[in-house]
Amino acid sequence: MLRTINNSGDKNNPTFLRMRLVPNRSLDSYGTKLVFCVAAFGFLLPIIPFIGSPIGITLTIFSGLTFYLFLTLLQRSFQQGNTFEEILISKNKIIVIHQEKNKEQKAWEGNPYWTRVNLDLNNPKLKNYLTLAGKGRHIELGAFLSPGERIELRDKIQNALAKANSA
Repeated sequence: MLRTINNSGDKNNPTFLRMRLVPNRSLDSYGTKLVFCVAAFGFLLPIIPFIGSPIGITLTIFSGLTFYLFLTLLQRSFQQGNTFEEILISKNKIIVIHQEKNKEQKAWEGNPYWTRVNLDLNNPKLKNYLTLAGKGRHIELGAFLSPGERIELRDKIQNALAKANSA
């Protein structure tokens, strides 16, 4: 998902693009809580008639283990949503910050005049593979975005680079 952040900058170094790229998420925090409650109720409901019997104890153990596994996988999925990329294009520099789900940040900086946007339509790794080239390096952008979003991102970056180079 592409989110444009306030593009204001000072007069000496105006910002032409400030954007945050985040993975698409099917559930927000409210939806996650709702799924959690429905799953808890679904695991608890079949056990109620058997409370106090050996079958009830067995059902409780297996339901508890299944629910624990479900919560672990749900938490892992939710943590993957912490990945993001932030792009800043101003007159004198372009900065790309990539943050992984483990909070590790990688930063790349370049000059807008020498930076080029490449979109590989036939890449076997990823459809519409988007990269930035500059300072002798190629960096991947928006691997978690849909192919259509990567095309939209390329257009926005090219427009911002054109504005930065003409300013």
